[in-house]
Amino acid sequence: MKAINILLITIVGISLLMAGCVDDELTSEQVEQQMRAHQDSVRDISYTITMASNNETMVMDYAYKHPNMIRVEYKEPFEIAGQIMISNGTHGQMYDPIRNLVRVEAIPEYAQRNASMNAQLIEEVLDTCVIVPNGTGPVLGHRCYRITATPKETGMRIPILMEMWFDKWSWMPVKIDTYQNNELAMSMEYRDIKLNTNIPNSTFEFEIPEGATVEFTEETETPVTMTIEEAQAEVSFEIKEPVYLPPGYEMASVRVAPVSASEDGVILVYSNATDGNALSAQLTAVQLVESAYNESAEPMASPEGDNETITVGDGYDCTMTTMETPFGKTVVLQWNDSACDYMLAGSLDREEMINIINSI
Repeated sequence: MKAINILLITIVGISLLMAGCVDDELTSEQVEQQMRAHQDSVRDISYTITMASNNETMVMDYAYKHPNMIRVEYKEPFEIAGQIMISNGTHGQMYDPIRNLVRVEAIPEYAQRNASMNAQLIEEVLDTCVIVPNGTGPVLGHRCYRITATPKETGMRIPILMEMWFDKWSWMPVKIDTYQNNELAMSMEYRDIKLNTNIPNSTFEFEIPEGATVEFTEETETPVTMTIEEAQAEVSFEIKEPVYLPPGYEMASVRVAPVSASEDGVILVYSNATDGNALSAQLTAVQLVESAYNESAEPMASPEGDNETITVGDGYDCTMTTMETPFGKTVVLQWNDSACDYMLAGSLDREEMINIINSI
């Protein structure tokens, strides 16, 4: 669930001595310095994170150890409870207890990063947002600094704001609330936080259960942007483009990339070329994924969110999922026409997304 591109959350580290010398009254520059300093001091971390949005809750145990060791185990909702993901930076293992299935995948070099989920999100926030200290207070049993983060770029089509609470001593995020159009879109809480406890390496090892099916995926190369004609020469199905796009939208990129262990698909990205705000244009981009239809293959799993079935095109059944992300609502539509599988994803309203589908 890319949703869940779908959610990167970060951790920043600082010594107790440094934290103890910081006053309650902080400047934006001091906040940024402390966040970056703490990030470099974390050697290992574990916590339980709860993410709530749109009356749905996801709970997972997370652990990270330098270098490149990550473990995620889902606790809620029940549909994914017990799923485990483990990575050593170059290879990952994903276990589905319901199907007793283990997937072993190589992580492409371009996607390898020796950083925790928290470190990646904090880096993104510091690079793209204005950081403003906004008081102090107790949160989840921690004495916290309250930080407000808003995008540096102005005029965004999707106004967002993040309220972040950091523990005064460890500078670990304790709670992050994301607002879209002044309404709470997602809340994240961190509990049972443990920093630099020398987590044993065995935590990041996974013993394949008896009788489990094991699938292997070979390493892939960095996706290459190309023309429609170049992409068509590399895939066996006919690539179809939408005739209708919202005003200002045009083709931004075309890529051929694996969609399964044995099949390639094409990824078409459309963005608003008239939007001078790069961050806003990125957040409002529309992505269309096409691949050859295989009747005997397992249907693609729907992402977590509000699901409904609608009719599109020439009477095709389409699963539409609406889900909340830290940057607002995302609509994902999945269908097939007996020749191709399609997935359309974007943050436009559902009517515009359906208009795009009906023009393909």
